[in-house]
Amino acid sequence: MNYMDEHILSLKNKLNHDAASNNVNTNLSQADVPGQDNSVAEQNRVLRMGDELIPLEWKTILDGQVAVSIPKLFSLMPLEQAKFKYPSEHRPQVIYTSLEGTVNITFNSTESALEVDELPEFVEQMADVLRSVQPVRNWIGTEMIMNPYGLSIGMIRFVAAGVDTNLYNEMLLFVHEGQVTMGTFNCMESDMEAWLPVAENTVQSLHIVPSPSDSTFEKGVAFL
Repeated sequence: MNYMDEHILSLKNKLNHDAASNNVNTNLSQADVPGQDNSVAEQNRVLRMGDELIPLEWKTILDGQVAVSIPKLFSLMPLEQAKFKYPSEHRPQVIYTSLEGTVNITFNSTESALEVDELPEFVEQMADVLRSVQPVRNWIGTEMIMNPYGLSIGMIRFVAAGVDTNLYNEMLLFVHEGQVTMGTFNCMESDMEAWLPVAENTVQSLHIVPSPSDSTFEKGVAFL
């Protein structure tokens, strides 16, 4: 078994517990985060969804090390609700959910060491794992991008069977401090087209928060 295979198997064990779920949470930091580039920050304050304008706000997550722009009406899922939806102790660390609880944005740091140039191969191996553990109804594919903040992100998109309905899933994989961080966006397949702008905004706004000596970012208050 090679070095990367060991990390894939470690993540596979976690994914096996989450196969039919679509939510999460534990601890997290959050705050309004000014962007390194004010013009980019301004673009992430409002998002158009059809005829609606959706207010957005910056959040810092994973001990204040990563920032992302999400809909302002999304909130952290209460821990008890997260435990119900994700009974396994392998549940992700952070979840933001819509008012109805049907659209979710989650993040989870891992202990899988990886170099940035190894990410494309890792994404393809993760895609193989997902096809083996998820009840996939429609495999959309994988993609590597570099977002406006210079963050390399691997994306895996597919539709899987949920408890009551099919779910659209978008997994995001990136490297921070030499380790893999995973994000997910999911919603009901029937709502997929309406919510894709939010998924795209998540990908485009993700970035590593510079240290205080490098920027004006402020670490948020921890939610326990």
